[in-house]
Formats: sequence, structure tokens, C-alpha cells
Amino acid sequence: MSNKLLSTVLFASLPAAVLATPPTSLIADSAPSTCVGTYLIQEGGGAKDFWTFAADGAFFGTTSTQPLYNFSNQQGSWEKFGSAGSRGTLFAFMYNDDKTLMATARIDISFHAVGQGCDQIAGSLVVRTFEDGEDPLDPTTDTGEPIASDTFTGRRVRARP
Repeated sequence: MSNKLLSTVLFASLPAAVLATPPTSLIADSAPSTCVGTYLIQEGGGAKDFWTFAADGAFFGTTSTQPLYNFSNQQGSWEKFGSAGSRGTLFAFMYNDDKTLMATARIDISFHAVGQGCDQIAGSLVVRTFEDGEDPLDPTTDTGEPIASDTFTGRRVRARP
């Protein structure tokens, strides 16, 4: 590849890279930067999860109970809440035994750092399901009671111990 073509490709991709990077103020306002990362979560009821808190407020989860209860990975968002805590919401699709969509699950989570920094977290979660006609983005449309609630602790995943 010629130097001129390489320079053109790099220069053309620069605006996309700049636009894809959230401004510092967004990161600082939406979530505590000390808690950004992936955590191994231990729920009080026995389930284990991996949760990833991204700097832009995105929140991703996967759990050991997915095969048992036929639901997808979880995606959502998180933010700083109050002076010392954070909260997040994850969503997952739930499937019937024949693999058709049964409902959408909403998991509302609140947590705080344990000790200094954010290497350990603790909190609680509540799970609701939303069937046809109910909106998982609007919890007031859920006509039933929560299907589960639990407490949890979490430890930050490190590249090396």
C-alpha cells in the first residue's frame, strides 16, 4: 500500500474514532470511573455471574442460571446513584422450551463499593418479567410481582492475579 493511500485511510478513519470516544464529562457524570470493569458476582441464592460495567454507562451480564431458565445474555445500562452508590438495569430475553420468545426479563440492581476503591462491590437485585403488552422499559406496566430478589457480592476481574 502506498504511503499516500495509507495516510488517506488513516485520516479518513480519524473522525470516526473521535466520535466513538465519549467525552470525559460523559464518563464522569454517568458512572464512577473507579468501578469500570468486569466483576465475578456471587449471588446470595447461589448463582454466579460476570458483569461488565463500561465507562460509557453500558452494562453487560451473563449468569450460571441461563441454561436452567432458558434466557439470553443480559444488556443494559448503569450510572452513579447518590453519593456512594450506583444502580443499573439489565434486560434479557426468556424462551419457552420450544425456543419461542416467552417474555423479557428486567433486572434492577443497586450496589456500592466495599472498602477503598471499587475492587469489591455488594448490593441487591430485583427481577421482573414483562409479557406481551407490558413494556420492560417502563416498570409500572408490569402487572405481576417480582419473580426474584437477591443480594450479591462481587470481585473485580484482573488480567493477572
